[in-house]
Order: sequence, then structure tokens, then C-alpha cells
Amino acid sequence: MDKNNKTMIATLVKDGRIAKGYTQKELAELTNISIRSIQRIENASLFPRSYTLKTIAEALDLPFSAFVESNEARDSTSSATPTTIFLPQKNVFTKQQRIILSIAIPLLVILLATAFISQSNKFPETTFELMLFWAALIGLITATLYFIWQSKK
Repeated sequence: MDKNNKTMIATLVKDGRIAKGYTQKELAELTNISIRSIQRIENASLFPRSYTLKTIAEALDLPFSAFVESNEARDSTSSATPTTIFLPQKNVFTKQQRIILSIAIPLLVILLATAFISQSNKFPETTFELMLFWAALIGLITATLYFIWQSKK
């Protein structure tokens, strides 16, 4: 995570805690977060998870939006000293991961479908059922690959 983001979170947490008159130990007790984690957050050596930030924000009566904002807003601001913190996006695949998933998922689905058909005595009864089965599998594979390739970088 960007050192600047860690530093901004550390400043917001520490300033908010001091403004409320809490010690690190009191904040830790209020939030059910270990005192060591509070110390590491305030020293900018730990980038807290979203849930942790939300818990701290509630305890300090700070808006959660003071900590988190979308990456689009980050890109659109040209301020040299941003006032908000940006969390990394989840479910983002690298190009290499996308390529591997694009090969592995269809192969796995086809292998499982073929195993199912070869072990089934009554399926498919007609060629039409077989074609519908394969069409459904292709649709499933397509939807999965679409999701993988549409996630933001």
C-alpha cells in the first residue's frame, strides 16, 4: 500500500483520538482492536482493513468517507495534498491471472461436463438435450470470463 495513504490514515486516527481525549488504550478498548494494532496504525506501519477503519471511525465520530473514497475521485483530483484515503480494490486480477483463469476455467468445466455425461446412463436422451447442455456450459464459461476481464485494473 502507498506509504502516503498509510501516513494519512495514521494522522486521521491519531488526530481524531486526541481530539476525543482518548488514549491508545481507551480507543483499543472502545473498538475491540488490540492496542498494538492501534499503535501500528498510528505509526503508519499497518494499513488497516476497511472493517477496522469503519470501527475506528465510529468510535471517533468521524465519517467513514474521511478514510475512504473511490479510485475515480483519486484520479480526478490534482491536489498535491489529498485529504482522503483510498483503499485498494478487491477482486482485481492481474493480466497473468486473467490469462490463466481464461484457460483453466473452460478446461475444468469441459472436463467436468464430459465426466458427468460419460457417467450418466439416461442423460442425454436426445441430441437436443445434449446441445442445450453444451449451450448452457458455454454461457456459463462466457459469463465467468466476462466477469474476469471486466474487473478494473
